[in-house]
Amino acid sequence: MTSGTASRTSGRFPHLPRATFRTSSSPRAFVRSCLGALGLVTAVALAGCAEAQPLAGPTAAGPVNTGGLVLSTGFSDAGQLGRSAPTGIRTGFGPVVDVNGTNLVGVVDLAAGEQHSLALLHDGRVLAWGANEDAQLGIGTRAPTEVPTLVRAPEGGPGTLTGVVEIAADSNTSVALRKDGTVVVWGRANSGQRGNAETSSDPLTPSIVLNPSGSAPLTGVRAISVDGGTELALTDQGTVLGWGDNTYGQLGTSAPLVAKLPVPITGKDRAPLTGVRAIAIGGQHSVALLGDGRVVAWGRNEVHQLGDGGRVDRSEPQEVLVSPGQPLSGATEISSAEKHTLALLKDGTVVAWGRNTGGQLGEGTMKSRSYATPVRGQGKDDKLQDVSHVIAGEGYSVAVMQNGAILTWGANGRGQLATGDRTDRRKPGPITVENGVPPPNWVTAVGAGRRHLLIALR
Repeated sequence: MTSGTASRTSGRFPHLPRATFRTSSSPRAFVRSCLGALGLVTAVALAGCAEAQPLAGPTAAGPVNTGGLVLSTGFSDAGQLGRSAPTGIRTGFGPVVDVNGTNLVGVVDLAAGEQHSLALLHDGRVLAWGANEDAQLGIGTRAPTEVPTLVRAPEGGPGTLTGVVEIAADSNTSVALRKDGTVVVWGRANSGQRGNAETSSDPLTPSIVLNPSGSAPLTGVRAISVDGGTELALTDQGTVLGWGDNTYGQLGTSAPLVAKLPVPITGKDRAPLTGVRAIAIGGQHSVALLGDGRVVAWGRNEVHQLGDGGRVDRSEPQEVLVSPGQPLSGATEISSAEKHTLALLKDGTVVAWGRNTGGQLGEGTMKSRSYATPVRGQGKDDKLQDVSHVIAGEGYSVAVMQNGAILTWGANGRGQLATGDRTDRRKPGPITVENGVPPPNWVTAVGAGRRHLLIALR
């Protein structure tokens, strides 16, 4: 998100079977496939790559099925909480209300931008609510709404958008991945982020991203990520395409300053980045998880968001380090926000790097970190453990635990941490709910907006 928002990737969790719930952005980026431990720019043939396999789900017994109930907390100056907020702020989780005035249920994925929210229904349709000045709701107008409303079909077609399996949002831009491997974008279009050479006749409705030649829809996509001005797509072949703004090299070495059509992400000697398992994008910086558990990053680096020990912008993907000369390894999931990134490790711990002005790195201070640094646990625990998923918001962070509960930390000036107050915190801690709301156990999706947070329950 270039102008400051959160949630680069969607928040559904790939390790859960799709029949249970399909996750959003950030898998979608998490691809468990035959990619294996491929090199950074090694050319490989992956035509026979098998379908991604779900990761292991939480180990604790789940609650009674709540049917995809959606809860929200934080800032609501444009209706992005999807429920009443008399003071414009809620500091604990409460239910989003649907068009019938009842609690919104049936949701399998969530995403959130600067002042708007998206929800993916179990039948593949998408709901949107909140601010809409750039048509980021995709409902055919620029009028804001507090009520979740169905996103319209792309290219001005009849009916609503269908067949969606993953959603992502940031700033005033929204993106959807469909089950046929095509990508749909709606909202702001000031820097080529629609990926269609700006040929849409009606910017009030979604448009389809085209292939690099502009001759047909882009296909073969398995995960998406968005930062508002730039989008990334992970392909079935383990390569990455990007489009939109490239001011800081966030689209790699082969893209123009503004890419109005998708271009391959390349590194040294313009060789394609390959062997990618997951993608994430923050404020003008991009991150990729490789099949062997290493993480690479490129783009803007003024506050150490590339995790390479320095502050020099880079257009070539470089390994994230834990110390000088020591690459990060064993990563299984990544998530980036405006200026920081989280990585989940295979042992259930978390590391973070980048800006830390709100305590979003969770290591107990407000000092930015140029290397991947362990997130601390609650109390006196040196490390946060037993984590199942991580989600980065703008200036704050969320962890979904293996028992299905969540912890939050970082900036909290608008109640986005759901702590019952508006105090920032430098380490992970528990959340609160409003009276009559079920405890948020077995969280199945998370949407982290600029100053608001959404979760869905199983």
